[in-house]
Amino acid sequence: MKHLIALVVTLILGFGISETYAQKATEIFIPVGQSPGVSGSYSMIAKIDRVKSEDQTINISNSSGSYTVKIMEQTQIWLDRSKLKMTNKVGSFSDLKSNLTIEVRYKDKERKGEVAWVKIQFENAEG
Repeated sequence: MKHLIALVVTLILGFGISETYAQKATEIFIPVGQSPGVSGSYSMIAKIDRVKSEDQTINISNSSGSYTVKIMEQTQIWLDRSKLKMTNKVGSFSDLKSNLTIEVRYKDKERKGEVAWVKIQFENAEG
């Protein structure tokens, strides 16, 4: 078993697959607010105030203010069901509902502009 693990690590390092790529591939499984190097610096946690499907935007707010987030076609949406002891899964724009807690990960450190992903935190069966 140790040899197999060593082989996998060697292959990953040998083919230049970075730690960043590995995190992107597993980001769906990381609970809201716990993404190493992302949460708090490239992301913000907020409540959804309003969902506007006509222009694919959501209005969110937290203690630092209110923001409008544009959900692009390439924006990934994930359902964080870790508090329900369930596996996280891929979501869609229709899963965004008022009063839910979300983490929004921006592509730049200023936390403005394009959004890379949104995680929706579910704390009970109804969302």
